[in-house]
Amino acid sequence: MEAPKVFGPFEVRGELGRGASGVVFVGWDAESDRTAAIKLFNTVPKDLSGTISRVKRDAQAAGALGHPNVAAVLGVGDHDGWPWVATEFVPGVSLAQVLRGRSLLPIERVLDVWRQLCEGLAHAHREGVLHLDLKPADVRLGPTGEVKLVDFGSWHLKALEHTGPLDPGLHYRAPELLTGRRPDHRADIFSVGAIVYELVAYRKAFPGDTSADIVRGITRCEPDLACLPRNAFSPGFERVLAASLARVPDSRHASFEEVHADLVQLVRETAPRLREKAAEIGEPIPPEREELLANVTRARAEDRLEDALDGVRRLLDRDSEDEAARRSMSEIESVLVEREVDSLVGMALAYAADGQLKLATEIAEKVERLAPWSPRYLQLQVYLDEEGARKRADDLVVRAREYAGGGRVVEAQAAVREALLLLPSHAPAARLSHELAEAARFLMVRHVEAPAPVPSAPAEAPLPEEPAVESGAEAIALSAAALKHFLQDEHEQARQLVERALALDPQNRKALELQKILRVLG
Repeated sequence: MEAPKVFGPFEVRGELGRGASGVVFVGWDAESDRTAAIKLFNTVPKDLSGTISRVKRDAQAAGALGHPNVAAVLGVGDHDGWPWVATEFVPGVSLAQVLRGRSLLPIERVLDVWRQLCEGLAHAHREGVLHLDLKPADVRLGPTGEVKLVDFGSWHLKALEHTGPLDPGLHYRAPELLTGRRPDHRADIFSVGAIVYELVAYRKAFPGDTSADIVRGITRCEPDLACLPRNAFSPGFERVLAASLARVPDSRHASFEEVHADLVQLVRETAPRLREKAAEIGEPIPPEREELLANVTRARAEDRLEDALDGVRRLLDRDSEDEAARRSMSEIESVLVEREVDSLVGMALAYAADGQLKLATEIAEKVERLAPWSPRYLQLQVYLDEEGARKRADDLVVRAREYAGGGRVVEAQAAVREALLLLPSHAPAARLSHELAEAARFLMVRHVEAPAPVPSAPAEAPLPEEPAVESGAEAIALSAAALKHFLQDEHEQARQLVERALALDPQNRKALELQKILRVLG
């Protein structure tokens, strides 16, 4: 097969490598100015169209994750009947290359890799995306220490890679996947544990010469933790690893958040021992840095992100090139932005539900400035577009009924058609369209020149108004004014108005939501 020149929007710039299952190219999308790694599979599934559609569906979910430890899936398709998957190009080396090169990673680096894997996979699992085929080749180490998970969303095509006598991912597969039980997020926890075991022991957690040997070991045996070299974090390290590699899912860590918490606790408990040991052998310890790092780790584990950010800034004041601090700064800021986006989206939906689409749209514009590619923003924008279309369609139906009541059937039909063009699923417009068609047929049968007006829908009896509470009304007005200041980035004025609103009505939901966001912003 001749080497392709393009894959969808990607122009092929070169070849990265070849394997038993296909060729990997480097591609470039001029419109988005993005570089991608594109794998062209040389094995075609029986149901190509069905496989590609499933992969596209998974890839859309994976591509929307937007986490620094997860490489985005950028595209899926087929070229002359051969399937391909494009992912974000990640420079650096894979853990498979590290293991092949026998370049031993320090235990501190292994713990950092494990921590970043936990953070990336915890985020993916919260969004409902599982990997289910993790192996060292799927984890890349960037040039500045970052860890990236690749091959999300291509599960259906990755099955095509297993063309040899031994599946390369078999050593890392959870027991439930091998025994036909329905897997959940804990299968990924097992796989990460098996990868970490190999990074430390430089041997497989479940070795074997044949597939049957490996499957038997995973489904019937426990990993040999005694062969792991003792390190500064023993025996706590081995205890955390054993909990990730438990055969029975219910005995395993319940989530990657739980693994992450165990790792943080392990580092916290070990730090004083390391400090004492360094003092005994006379190793210089940079003043305050170790303590600052411990404080930052503790604050992140306890979800005190503002305190963690303050600690990172102090570290960077001491050394602006401190890679660990710079990485922590980026990670913390990403979480804070994500939380602010979540809060703002919640506020926008609340205002939209109250019929205040203008205010909801202004909040959406604020979200767009913060995170234009956030999946939450994109979902909000789709919702607001639909609500806007629904409101315009409602107005057109009201106008159409007025036309019909006055005998102006042609204008009524035009207004209904416009409403259905805006929102084809608009039930009142569809119903009125049917009524107008029936009325037109009725008139044609009887040769009546003046069209009979279509009866308007009976007006609903107005609900009795609740007695107005003066303080509640003033609190609502104050919270709306605070929101306008906030949208203009006038945070201090917004904060003062929120405080006045809550003094009048402590349960004012919108004021409370805005107060929470303002607190995060400091």
